[in-house]
Amino acid sequence: MDLGTSLVKYCLCLFNFVFVVAGIALLGFGIWLAADYSSIVTLLKFAEHDTIREYGSATVIEQLGYVLIALGAFIFLISFLGYCGTIKESRILLGAYAFFLSLIFILEIVLVILVAVHRQEVEIESRGVLVDSIQRFYTTREKANVFTVTMDIAMAQGKCCGVNNFSDFTTASQFQANKTEGQQIPIACCKLDGNPLNFKPIDPTCITNPTKENSNFQQGCFDSLITTLTDNFNMAIVAGVVVALMQIIAVVFAICVYKAAYYDYK
Repeated sequence: MDLGTSLVKYCLCLFNFVFVVAGIALLGFGIWLAADYSSIVTLLKFAEHDTIREYGSATVIEQLGYVLIALGAFIFLISFLGYCGTIKESRILLGAYAFFLSLIFILEIVLVILVAVHRQEVEIESRGVLVDSIQRFYTTREKANVFTVTMDIAMAQGKCCGVNNFSDFTTASQFQANKTEGQQIPIACCKLDGNPLNFKPIDPTCITNPTKENSNFQQGCFDSLITTLTDNFNMAIVAGVVVALMQIIAVVFAICVYKAAYYDYK
């Protein structure tokens, strides 16, 4: 290999090494959470933050562990192909690495085109999926799962309630079964005092008697999300371009090392 190709090789190697380490870390942490969630729950009971203690149930920890395992395994497998393929100058591994990165890139482009062309249909379907998820999975803080925690954080930070509005929770089976007497909305729908993630309502009666003054019960999170994305459209474009460029550069570098390994083999 000449100097330029060697530089490309070690840049690609370093790039993938970082993601290999990240993937292993996520995978290991996820396995620990899933395998020993009872110990984590015990430790979280001593946390100073009330929200951590309340949401640190066995169900949340276990489900979070599985999510991290899936994410860590995906990152590790892709980056491992690139790292080992580059170090060993293996054409098979480099080819597989370039193929999977190219496939991911193509799928991203197709997704962007579909969203742009069929925006209204995508919004309708996305809204329907989220409402259905609330009906099936959303529950109270005491019985929280990963979906409940995610929704509560989104509602608290976005100052909104449900997907469309508070009425989404009237058909949420688990929420209706576990809510306190007279409760109309989750506490995350209330107007909160101080840090939203502390979940301390300005008006303690908010959950049983929601009004425009003490809650965000009429503001849906889906519309808030669309507004946020629209307001930050330029930033989203920049982030997408940066990610796309990183993928393209990785594929080009992998092809360069592949070709060098091929000519060395010949």
